[in-house]
Amino acid sequence: MVVDALQRALASATDDERRLYLVIDGAQAEGSNTILDRKGVRYLSLFDETPEASLPEIAPLLVSVHDVPPSLRPELFDWAQDFAFGAPAISWITSEFEPQRLADHLRRFHVVGLSEGQSMLLRWYDTRILPILLGCLTPAQHAAFAAGTFRWDAVDRSGAIVTLVDNPTPTAKPEMPRFGARQLTLDDRQYALLVDASALDGLLRQLRRVIPDELKRVPQKQLTAFVNHCLEMALAAGLNDLDRQTQFTVLGLYTSGRAYEQPEFKRFMAKPPESLDDFYKGIQALSDDVWNAGPPLWESTPATTTGKPA
Repeated sequence: MVVDALQRALASATDDERRLYLVIDGAQAEGSNTILDRKGVRYLSLFDETPEASLPEIAPLLVSVHDVPPSLRPELFDWAQDFAFGAPAISWITSEFEPQRLADHLRRFHVVGLSEGQSMLLRWYDTRILPILLGCLTPAQHAAFAAGTFRWDAVDRSGAIVTLVDNPTPTAKPEMPRFGARQLTLDDRQYALLVDASALDGLLRQLRRVIPDELKRVPQKQLTAFVNHCLEMALAAGLNDLDRQTQFTVLGLYTSGRAYEQPEFKRFMAKPPESLDDFYKGIQALSDDVWNAGPPLWESTPATTTGKPA
């Protein structure tokens, strides 16, 4: 899947006299630099010239595919596919920029500005963050961030290949910020969207700790979409903490969301307990009619016994 997409992207870039680049999030695929060194594949670290330059093992890496010997490209693509489905760590760019120029450009977004003069590190190369970021930028910000980029694809958090940029006439020379300003400054709305993306990741991690074996049986794309829906419902109900969101979502997972439709559950959520202990006890005290309202998400037939987790 990823191999085929990379092969098509390489052929298209070559036909158009452009370059194809892999962007690898070393924090998600730790040790990628060592693997590439061992294979003899050259790369540029996007941590170079930043305070994080001393952390090459978790650095985002930029690989110019056209500079990889043709004999090594199949192995490179296979390796990229292997970890792409295990971690949100890979995207690829078709660009008119030479390698050093693209690396220099992307490094300018390592730190972004926030309101009230604050700033933060932006892990834009994490493909859980990248789609959210590109989707919330203003047209001017988007043109600056994607300068020189004709196309940008990624494997997202659900394991799907998504096209994030498809621009036949990219901006080659983005407007420089005023002296001392960040290349990119996010407003409060944009920042909140990125925080929400992190909230979903945190909930998925916590759920995998609570019911790891069961969740392994759910396709990643289906799981992500379902948990995201549960999170939206939890937030709308005023559950702003991870622990109560987890208990809320576990009930949904054990019933494929049907528990949420039950009058008893709706009465409970009309005024949910604020403490985790009381919320947990309240969820566990719900009747079997609620816990058996639907089959677990990882099963195709309704449960015949109580679905309450131990």
